[in-house]
Amino acid sequence: MSRLRLIVFACKGRLCLFLRLPDGRRLLVDCAPRPDGTPLAWLRRRGEISPLAPLTQYLCPALRPDPRAWLAVISLVRGLVLRPGGSWVVWEPQAQRDEPGFALQARVIPLGGLPPTPPQAECPPLLVMGLPPAEVLSLAGPPAAWVANSSLALLWPCPGGDFLLGGDLRPAAWQRLLAQPRLGSALSGVALYAAGEPAGGYEQGYDLERALVMAALPWLVLGAAWGDHGSLSPRRALATPPLAELRVDVASDGLMQVRGRPGVEPRLSWQGLVRPVSDPLLPAPWPLRRALAGRCHE
Repeated sequence: MSRLRLIVFACKGRLCLFLRLPDGRRLLVDCAPRPDGTPLAWLRRRGEISPLAPLTQYLCPALRPDPRAWLAVISLVRGLVLRPGGSWVVWEPQAQRDEPGFALQARVIPLGGLPPTPPQAECPPLLVMGLPPAEVLSLAGPPAAWVANSSLALLWPCPGGDFLLGGDLRPAAWQRLLAQPRLGSALSGVALYAAGEPAGGYEQGYDLERALVMAALPWLVLGAAWGDHGSLSPRRALATPPLAELRVDVASDGLMQVRGRPGVEPRLSWQGLVRPVSDPLLPAPWPLRRALAGRCHE
């Protein structure tokens, strides 16, 4: 049995998060505005809960919109891949038994603990960047800003120049990230940039589903690269294959087994527009746009 299991799954029109912690506790986070028993039935069918292994805690943040409690939940997902100062996700694809979706194994290494890997490598590592929860809270702003600033950003090494997925981070968050010397130097080879935003934007409130998607963004991107063993080719429009379930099992030594499955409710996906960093209309927050423009002219 894995030390930790995390499942993000679609169920009756919303996303849910299930956690089986190392001490045996089982937690369910339901994003529904009006909860029902459907996610519990889903977990019972999968054997994740039973009379001998009952659910320990049920959370429905939409009923009591406390952004601090929500951020604590999202941090559990982000914490699988994010280390202070940034981290590398070293990964390799795993064989499947004629099943749809993807399977891979991965290990997370702090930014300073991995030597540079040529972008031509079969499975180049993925750089994950983001702010710790305390810094997200310190930026203040409305709950919508907390959602955006808890997003992860990713750097994908490519032979013709690195590809940066900027997540949903706002200018203040990028100012904090770019102030970190190692992260700033890691962006020196960026040639392409993409960012996405929910169809309705963030201004109408905070979207728990969007937060889960952005916390799972590294796995969605690696799942998109899985079929080509790392050769993710950015286009003008980039979208990850839609999933209905994402499961991550973490062993005691930190090795992660990741499985993504499509389904009848493929709510786990990301899409955005890709632009060269030399584009004068680059849709990036101003601190990042200024930093990337400066590197273009070096």
